[in-house]
Amino acid sequence: MSPDRRIYHWPAIALASLLVALGIWAFISVQHRMGLVTGEVPQAQRSGKAHVRSCSPDAVYLWITWTCDAQVHWDGEQNAVAERVISVRELTGIVDVHERDVPRKRVSTSREVVPRDFPGRSDGALFFVMMMGFPILGAAAGYLAGTRLARLLPEPPRKPAKLTLRSRMTGRRERDKRFNGPRKRRRT
Repeated sequence: MSPDRRIYHWPAIALASLLVALGIWAFISVQHRMGLVTGEVPQAQRSGKAHVRSCSPDAVYLWITWTCDAQVHWDGEQNAVAERVISVRELTGIVDVHERDVPRKRVSTSREVVPRDFPGRSDGALFFVMMMGFPILGAAAGYLAGTRLARLLPEPPRKPAKLTLRSRMTGRRERDKRFNGPRKRRRT
């Protein structure tokens, strides 16, 4: 390939953007799988036993966590309640679970039912490194793959020469003649 060959730039930009989005998705999934938080690790609000009916991998977290439907008997309560249990592995049978409040968007919290062995870790430095690393690596990989892809595409068409506008009035005399030329006089 000659060094003066022109290439399209859109494949590199498009692939870099796509892989940045996938990197953010992967970061959120791995962060959830590791139970990594920047603040306090969520504490159990109540405990109980869950009879798991079915489990399936969770697509929201890149299929690396499991969502299980279960009937939960909370300690101190008579009735079983249908709950969704989030786990890092497939659950079967009867499992010890606890309910915890997880912070969402600064002021609100949501309930989450997890097994007792669900990981939880508070590490702001690792969180920051992963938060920056996954998207940056995705952008770099996308840019490199996009530039390689752009070289396989045919060369873009040449741009037309720039148009320049030339004034028909090149000098002061012509301008004066044109604008200050003979005028019709009004008859009074």
